[in-house]
Amino acid sequence: DQLKKKGLAEIIQKKTGLVVDAYFSGTKIKWILDNVSGVREKAEKKELLFGTVDSWLIWNLTKGKTHVTDYTNASRTMLFNIHNLDWDEEILTELDIPREMLPRVLPSSYIYGSTDKEIFGREIPISGDAGDQQAALFGQACYEPGMAKNTYGT
Repeated sequence: DQLKKKGLAEIIQKKTGLVVDAYFSGTKIKWILDNVSGVREKAEKKELLFGTVDSWLIWNLTKGKTHVTDYTNASRTMLFNIHNLDWDEEILTELDIPREMLPRVLPSSYIYGSTDKEIFGREIPISGDAGDQQAALFGQACYEPGMAKNTYGT
């Protein structure tokens, strides 16, 4: 409601493609930073990181060496500018979220790093990352501009 009162709803929607809603993680991060003691200080020192499920998996597979996400997952946070493909500085400033806590955003098809050797007995490249619904577009054979898919459910 505070963002809407400040007239930022339209700006956020134009930049992120999302409506202002507590569903998205941007507002949840702000609440945690503002209401949980000591969290903001840790985030500013990069002792506390935010990530989506994919960044958590990659972080753990690399034993903390790689803090990344891809465009598809970043686009669902309400913090990511879908036009310049980066965290949006104006939104981060407005929500008072330190950029230092956010993962590096990379294309979905990219070499993100390798699994730690101890996990599988050798290093294995981590070379793809995509949100489920975004990846489903390809799973439903939508390869050409103008093609569309529709998913009912989650």
